[in-house]
Amino acid sequence: MNIKVKFFEDRFVEAIGAGIYEIYVQTNGRDEKLLYVGESVFVLVRCATHLYEIAKGNGYLGFKKEMLENSDITLIFKLLMLESDKNKRKAKEKEIVKIKQPMMQSGISDRVKSIEDMIGDMTNFLNE
Repeated sequence: MNIKVKFFEDRFVEAIGAGIYEIYVQTNGRDEKLLYVGESVFVLVRCATHLYEIAKGNGYLGFKKEMLENSDITLIFKLLMLESDKNKRKAKEKEIVKIKQPMMQSGISDRVKSIEDMIGDMTNFLNE
């Protein structure tokens, strides 16, 4: 895997707790593109799981193996906000997904698109 990863660069310790996070992709210095918004009681652990799934190259969040060899791609994990109350966290996550419309989420609650759709969307983004 040759992509670059920015993992909660300035908020690493805070990401140990409960909150809402965002995953972005950037290529060739272009603007960041929001892929996914999520919530977790342990943001850092949940995002490590996302990274593990991406590294398999099976299409998770749109990444196939050959895409992971592109050193021009940067994957960016950001802590959006801390929130320990589960109900508030889930409600806020759904609100953010609705407003920001992340590329890999279907728009139905917080669900992701099909693997095929995610791969197609990522391919299109990388070829723009």
